[in-house]
Amino acid sequence: MKSVELRLQPDERYVHPMHGFVVEHEGFEQSRLRHWNPARSEVNTLVFEVVGADIDAYEEALTASPTVLSHEVAQLPGDSFFIVVRERLDGESIRLTSAFTQDGLVVVPPVVFDGDGTISVTIVGTNEALQSAIDLTPDGIEIEVEQVREYTGPTEFGSVELSPRQREAVEAAVACGYYHEPREGSVATVAERLACSPSTAAEHLRKAEMKVMATIAGTQ
Repeated sequence: MKSVELRLQPDERYVHPMHGFVVEHEGFEQSRLRHWNPARSEVNTLVFEVVGADIDAYEEALTASPTVLSHEVAQLPGDSFFIVVRERLDGESIRLTSAFTQDGLVVVPPVVFDGDGTISVTIVGTNEALQSAIDLTPDGIEIEVEQVREYTGPTEFGSVELSPRQREAVEAAVACGYYHEPREGSVATVAERLACSPSTAAEHLRKAEMKVMATIAGTQ
């Protein structure tokens, strides 16, 4: 079995309204599809984690979306929240979903809808099924294959999912020696590399560290 990491760039026909909302609004970074009903039908139930603090604005957009039948929202600690959505799929969505839900394939969550308009998805399956998924992806979606490897299962603690800005902060902190013993860098150094205030850099690091610790403790 192979594992393939793909990055998809959909054109305007295949951009979901809520993904478009995340792209257009500065206060949102990405949404992560974590669980879904795998039945291939016109109605699907999905669970998303949304990275962004303005729940009210997001709920207004959900209510205005013509394909959303119902939704519930739950706040999480920090700058994200969960939503459970029952949604009617349109023709374009059905075509895209069908390409990745055929026999011989498993989609490994989360599917990440990023603020730059791209979609990151990992699929596991046989060579034939993986190639078929790529071949059946609609023409309006560009595909970049980021990694192909033998599937060996998840890591012991699973992957820690940081927002793009949190990951930048961690990478800057590592590069400047902030986590060295003895410590060489400072929050001010991280802030300079990120072109933000020290308090903002400290907040990014704190939230990233909280996610890492929660993952190791098995509570994330």
